[in-house]
Amino acid sequence: MKYYSNKQSRGNTLLPLFKELGIEQDIEMIEVEYAKIRDEEYLRINPMAKVPCLVDGPAVISETAAIYAYLADKYHEKGLAPALNDPMRGEYLKWLFFCHGPMTEYMDIQYLQVADAQIEKCHSALSMGNEASIFAFLKQGMKQANPYLTGEQFTAADLYLAYWIAYAVQFKLLPYLDEFDPFIQRIKKRDSVQDIEWLQKL
Repeated sequence: MKYYSNKQSRGNTLLPLFKELGIEQDIEMIEVEYAKIRDEEYLRINPMAKVPCLVDGPAVISETAAIYAYLADKYHEKGLAPALNDPMRGEYLKWLFFCHGPMTEYMDIQYLQVADAQIEKCHSALSMGNEASIFAFLKQGMKQANPYLTGEQFTAADLYLAYWIAYAVQFKLLPYLDEFDPFIQRIKKRDSVQDIEWLQKL
């Protein structure tokens, strides 16, 4: 497998997953400089001119959440995704898509400093709804984590959510809610994230 990324990109969130799966030696890491990310050579791989991107034979997986889901399923014996017939797989997928959808949209809107009045005017068309909806969803999820998002089983979704919480808090796009702490402290103890600065800072 070839993994195209950049040290200054969200591609860093995949590094702990590689460790959890024990596949670091199976992946060729290819650094894509931002100055060359729109070169024709890379655009043939990902026309979106974004990283990360994973190439596994004929498959080109260009979305971070998709890479998480793909690798957790590819190495299903590692136990980082509920089985296909496990009802908790629905919860697992919900969190992957929440992070990639509503939560990312919320952070983008915060970064762009969209006025609250404009958000409320368009909230029914936004996947995030509004800030109150995002906070309520996160708080409920944290309270229900027992101890992880799908119960006793630690999954790729836990790692992905922890990354986005850490990212949003550090860039002041999201406050560090009290409800985050038990969940974040559990994730920080995992061997795969001991040298991950963006998470250990929390």
